[in-house]
Amino acid sequence: MVEIVQMIDKKAMWEKILGAIFGFIDRGHLLTIFVNSAVISYENGVLLIGFASIIGPDYVKEKYHAKIFPVIKDIYPDLVSVEYEMKSSLIDDDYPDKLPVDTFMSVIGTQRKERKVPNKQEVILEGGMRSKILNKRYTLQNFIAGSENRLVHAACLAVGAKPAGIYNPLYIYGDVGLGKTHLLQATGQEILKNFPNKKVVYMTAEHFINKIIDAIGKKHTKPFKDEYRNLDCLIVDDIQFFANKATSEQEFFHTFNDLYDNGKQIILSADRPPRELDGFDDRLKSRFGMGMLIEISKPSFETRLAILKAKCAEYEIMLDPEVVEFIAFNVTQSVREMIGVLVTAIGEAQLENATPTIRTVAQVIRKLNREQGAETIDMRDQQKSVVRGLEDVVDIVAKYFSLTKSDLVGSDRKKEVMTPRQITMYLIREILNQSYESIGDCFGGRNHTTVMHACNKVVNQMKIDPKLQRDIGALKKELGF
Repeated sequence: MVEIVQMIDKKAMWEKILGAIFGFIDRGHLLTIFVNSAVISYENGVLLIGFASIIGPDYVKEKYHAKIFPVIKDIYPDLVSVEYEMKSSLIDDDYPDKLPVDTFMSVIGTQRKERKVPNKQEVILEGGMRSKILNKRYTLQNFIAGSENRLVHAACLAVGAKPAGIYNPLYIYGDVGLGKTHLLQATGQEILKNFPNKKVVYMTAEHFINKIIDAIGKKHTKPFKDEYRNLDCLIVDDIQFFANKATSEQEFFHTFNDLYDNGKQIILSADRPPRELDGFDDRLKSRFGMGMLIEISKPSFETRLAILKAKCAEYEIMLDPEVVEFIAFNVTQSVREMIGVLVTAIGEAQLENATPTIRTVAQVIRKLNREQGAETIDMRDQQKSVVRGLEDVVDIVAKYFSLTKSDLVGSDRKKEVMTPRQITMYLIREILNQSYESIGDCFGGRNHTTVMHACNKVVNQMKIDPKLQRDIGALKKELGF
């Protein structure tokens, strides 16, 4: 059979295909996986598409192949199959068959999906009452509650289903950045969902204080009292800021009493339990403790991981699982801070048309820790470090070249195995500074001269082989160096 090699303009072909398929590809995937992709070949009806990302080929095949194939078939009727492979050189902007970034962006469209930013200004409700707008993104359904926070989540659901029931007031306390504001606003939304005609007002303690000061200054204290004591639910965030503000504290005390006595729901948050609030009148602290006191705890590793995965789905971005685990392991004190690391890493990577890696995420965390005066992470000592020993290098190189670990350490002398094996030996020597003898032991007891020959061969070959240079560079990045 005569092999048919079709002479094609690969750039033009890929541009045409992208224009046809981008509508059902998540934008996050377009900006990470597909931006560094290209047609590698089209021979005998077999289209080979390459991706710079290690996870790209398998993910695209699993998630998009069923949609991609018929669309391409309509354009190229002689198409027989579509295959996908990892090609690290596609990370380079000067790859000959890769679309320039500006062309790529024009093909997929420059209109970003608009994300509505919640308006933080006041709204005037019926009767002149004022409230901060509740953030629609905060719901009890999208609050990820691990085993450590199931109770607080259940309490909020109970209040949403039956306001002013046994959980009144509902007092949630805990460290900053753990989700208190999310729960407060989500509970308000839940009440409005179940009881659309109820009057629900959310505000921060600072906002309440400013309103009192303004009312006193304008001598409008009676209208203020009438507004905030004629509610079905009052939600006040960060009440610790009432401390040592006698006038505001007194007004809040009377507002609290009127609402409670009239069977209205009160939801509060603070950074500590009532008994530890300094600068508060004891009678007010006593009121806070009349209902349900519940602490929101720091999420476990598993919960943090679930939160990050949910955020990746929300932002329509796909990250290597190792990268997500690395963030979850290293950022433990604040959910808000953890999400900030994720968003920063994604943003910086997209600006550089790259995919976040453990190394780039580590840089974001180090920068954050320096700004906060905290100790920086030590890649060598963390559980989620990229490289902890010879086994890690073997695993990552095997994955990179789509081989098994046994292939690399075995005795197969085929070129497609020999070259990756030599690269592995070179990287162990270069990165971990291991002796030739210890490397030989890792590879089935090979003689140290065999290992030395392999390392020297890689060094010499890199001087004349650009592809090998790119492979070594890509592997070092994946290894965190």
